[in-house]
Amino acid sequence: MDNFEYSLKSAHPQAQVLMKDEFYWSPIEETGPFGSDDGWDAAYGFRQWRLTNKTASPVSYLNELIARWQYPYFDYNEMDTTKIKEYINKKEDLDEETIKQRIQTLKDISKNSPDTSIKLDDNQLREVVISSSNSMGSVYLLGQDNAIIGTGFAQFVLEGRIDNDIKGLTITAIKRQLLPLLINRYDNNYRDKRKDQLTKMLEVVNNVTL
Repeated sequence: MDNFEYSLKSAHPQAQVLMKDEFYWSPIEETGPFGSDDGWDAAYGFRQWRLTNKTASPVSYLNELIARWQYPYFDYNEMDTTKIKEYINKKEDLDEETIKQRIQTLKDISKNSPDTSIKLDDNQLREVVISSSNSMGSVYLLGQDNAIIGTGFAQFVLEGRIDNDIKGLTITAIKRQLLPLLINRYDNNYRDKRKDQLTKMLEVVNNVTL
């Protein structure tokens, strides 16, 4: 059984030098490269993909991953705040089958919840699903950026280098998440911490040499 974990101990010596802070290795620190669900999935998926794609660009893996997740298209290089705002505010177009699937998911979650005080009928659940679809753009963008960052850092930790193409995208993803439009969506209590961690991650990537 493969018990590999992204950790300071398992990292390439080059990564050990630059990634000393604990948050880099946390599986639950949302801003860290491996702490979000998308970042974690991307990083561990990249390691498996690399076993049979030893010379291919990590961007090829990233493209396959985002396509598999079926995230609405957003240009990896986009930094125009008008286009970012348009994407995160765009209403998700849900077909009837998707709505029914999400209603059933909410029912399943409710069934397994210890709190039985709130019960919603199908019409109320439909309203919840449709309402939540209005804010999915920000979730998709954050997930895509986390996947880019997770892939870039995964290559660095495994190989001690980051190919120029994924390096450029990783830098852009971090800078995009530092834009006031996105960073200010976070609670005041977490915002400064996120800024600090993203800035440290940016310094790491900028200091990686081939």
